Amino acid sequence: MAKANLGPLAPPPPPPPPPPPFNIRPESHYFYTTRWTKRVDMAFIQALYYKAIRGQKQLSRTPNMHSLNYARGIVNGCFNWSSKYIVFKRRLERLRLRFTTFKSIIETPGFQWDRRTNFVTATDEQWNDLALGNKFVNAYRLEGEPMWKELKAIFARERRDEGPHENLAISSDEGEPNDDETENGSEDSGSGGSTISD
Repeated sequence: MAKANLGPLAPPPPPPPPPPPFNIRPESHYFYTTRWTKRVDMAFIQALYYKAIRGQKQLSRTPNMHSLNYARGIVNGCFNWSSKYIVFKRRLERLRLRFTTFKSIIETPGFQWDRRTNFVTATDEQWNDLALGNKFVNAYRLEGEPMWKELKAIFARERRDEGPHENLAISSDEGEPNDDETENGSEDSGSGGSTISD
């Protein structure tokens, strides 16, 4: 009986994340309401992202009105709303909180973010210590920020400095990552392995 040639075997899938503590709520508890759903949130973020990559970023506490009014028009039009500017301004501040919170998490020593699985790992003690200063940290205990790329484009200032910024978990059977992965923070980083800087 001839053996079938199966070709090269695919690598095994990453291990599942550890079970969360019993009292941790999912991101949806922190991000959405019955009216401001995930679909609305994504439309709002995508509209802000569209403007941000064209130079209209939200860099200060005073909103960029052109960008915010554009996003307001998109959301109101898509969902047949007539919500006022103040509603979107508050939502923009909630997005800024998401950005600053997740940024502080992935830049904190001891926390590792796997971009491929979108999970942040740290000990319960580390999570609890970080949550003392900002309860919103708990939004990320079950999974990472789903719109990180977009939030970074909307709120982050351009950096010219070098040095560690994000603690990324990558898998590597061959030692150190190449320069492209280190400088660009490869989107295909796996789990396990060593920590690199983005």
